[in-house]
Amino acid sequence: MRTRSVLTHAGEALFEGFLIALLVVGLMVGTTFAGGKGGGGGGHGKPSGGSTGGSGTVSLVTPPVVDNNGDGLPNWHDVVRFNVSTTSTSTPYVNLYCYQNGSFVAGGSEGYFPGALDDGNFGLYGGSWSGGAANCTAKLVNGSGSVLGSTSFVVGA
Repeated sequence: MRTRSVLTHAGEALFEGFLIALLVVGLMVGTTFAGGKGGGGGGHGKPSGGSTGGSGTVSLVTPPVVDNNGDGLPNWHDVVRFNVSTTSTSTPYVNLYCYQNGSFVAGGSEGYFPGALDDGNFGLYGGSWSGGAANCTAKLVNGSGSVLGSTSFVVGA
């Protein structure tokens, strides 16, 4: 009888630990994607320039990898990528945050190093973004999330 009670308690404690770990991971992911609000980059699709912070630069590659309307600028449902440069880490990532009217609509993270499981491309769609223009910010970060550089651009409708 006592053995069953001990086993039940141990199982409940393990499940509680799992729930706490899941909550912590959820908070970390939510904080990552909440980020700062993206600013405009001037005119339609024109990046604000590869700004530097720490020791790295990130800039939008034009034309987009997939340019659905052929205008050479980032628009909703295009696919973009970035040029990155840094000497402070061998595993740089780019985190992309896109906003419409101040509300987060889409984002993602891609590794920009040999052996990364990503292809470095970002689709300008998805999440709650079902169309229309948006302001996007790409942040070059190291493995611990420290921002090394950023650039902002406007995505056309």
